[in-house]
Formats: sequence, structure tokens, C-alpha cells
Amino acid sequence: MSGTSGRKALQIRPTLRGFAGIAIAALVAAGCTQPQKDYLSYSASDRPLDASTRIARAMGQCWFAGDATFTSYIYAPELNSYSGQPRILVLPKNEPGGLPRLVIQAQEEGRGAEVKLFGPLLATEAAPRIRADIARWSAGSSACTA
Repeated sequence: MSGTSGRKALQIRPTLRGFAGIAIAALVAAGCTQPQKDYLSYSASDRPLDASTRIARAMGQCWFAGDATFTSYIYAPELNSYSGQPRILVLPKNEPGGLPRLVIQAQEEGRGAEVKLFGPLLATEAAPRIRADIARWSAGSSACTA
């Protein structure tokens, strides 16, 4: 009887080793792949609050002062953030308490800021312009066009 149980133990061990090998290989493969970002990001040379303030002002002048692309939206700058990550929300005019259609958030990165951009407006016809404007404003410009 002891010979039988010894064989079962030997049969189980290779199976466990196989699973362990597969698990280790999966962990190594997962560590080698980059997580997919669900946002765009731009670098700003100034602090998050300064970058967000400049972007909010440019948005007000360039997007929300009569531009037809943004007539059905409002924007809500949330610049005084205790988290140190000021943000600007773009919301539907008819749903100001609803989910934002675009979020622009700045956080400290090195000596400057990383400006993150995400939301469903980035999947619309306005996306190329939004990306270009935020990239330009993050770089320090406040001009409405390139």
C-alpha cells in the first residue's frame, strides 16, 4: 500500500511543477507588457496649478466664447485641489451635474506637470483639435490656433 501512495505522490508532483512553471511564465510575460493607458498625456514645464490655470483660461477664450464645436458644453475648472491634481471638466450644458465628457487633469511630474486628458469627447470629430489645443496649451502657449 505504501508503494501505491508513493506513486500517486510522484504523479502529483510533476503536475504541480507544471502548473507552477506555467504560473511563473505568465507572471514574467505580464511583467514584460506595458499596461495600456486609457488617457493621453502631455508635459508642461510649470507646476500643475499654473498649467491648469493657463489651460482653463485658453479653453474659456478659445472654446467657450462662441465656438460652435463647444456650444452644447460648459466647463468647470476645479483648480483648488487638495490632492495637488487640479482638473478641468467639460460637461453637457443640459446635464451640468452629469458625467464629464472630457477631463483635463494635471499632476506633478519631476520639475513640471503631466497633463492627462481623457473622456468620450476624444472619440468624436473634435478629438484632433482637442488634442492639438491641449498639447499647445500644455507647452506654454495660450493661442487659440497653432
